[in-house]
Amino acid sequence: MEIPTLVVSDPPHGEVNLEAAAELLGLDVFATRLKCVFVAPEIMSASDPERAAELAAALRATGFNVAILNGAALADLPWPDPISTLAFDLSSLQATTRSEEVLIPYDAEVVCVHCRPPADRSVTSTGDLERAVASEHGPTIAEAIQRRSILDLYFREGGSLRRATIVPDLLKSDGERVKKELIRRLERLRLDDRLAGVRPRAPFVSSEGFEGSERRRYAFGTLMLREALESISPELRAVPQYEFGSRLAYALNPLGATVEAS
Repeated sequence: MEIPTLVVSDPPHGEVNLEAAAELLGLDVFATRLKCVFVAPEIMSASDPERAAELAAALRATGFNVAILNGAALADLPWPDPISTLAFDLSSLQATTRSEEVLIPYDAEVVCVHCRPPADRSVTSTGDLERAVASEHGPTIAEAIQRRSILDLYFREGGSLRRATIVPDLLKSDGERVKKELIRRLERLRLDDRLAGVRPRAPFVSSEGFEGSERRRYAFGTLMLREALESISPELRAVPQYEFGSRLAYALNPLGATVEAS
């Protein structure tokens, strides 16, 4: 199957004409209102480039803020690589992962995606996480850090895109303090914290996916989203919500590029 072109909701939105947007999306007004107030990016449609452009233009006319992405933008990204040590010196952030050292000068351009579950949905034990990190298998690590506070740092090194994931639980540190230090130190930081406070849902599994108008079409946990992600890459078929959200957030605001948006 050809990789689809995605129309992606990119909050915050303007004052949306709910009835007009509902007709475009094939949803009822209640479900459309939920999409208007959902704070994180999500896929609205997956189709060919021409239909995607038409829908994006129509949705913008209703007040939605949307962007158009080639689905490959979600696949062509590194998997999370949790760091095991973190230090801030006079000129750079220094860290280590299981396999290599990370050095980010304070004047480097960095995209940081902050994911944090509500307090009642967080996980404190790190046993499974440590085993996942030891496996060095990206999808396994992504699953292990679901429902944990994470700070995904995307940056370039030697022309290649890198990703280093700060998991405060793993470092026995406070996530908000780390975030404040990143904001203070990194001069060209682009922080996306729209997933902070979003309750992570489970991917669609057989007949266990979410039902109801608020979960129709491409909302996370639906069959339509699973099929769209699988058409992009088999590895993304059952990707956890925070992993999906981090990739989507970066793709909307990548390093050294611009994205079509309203």
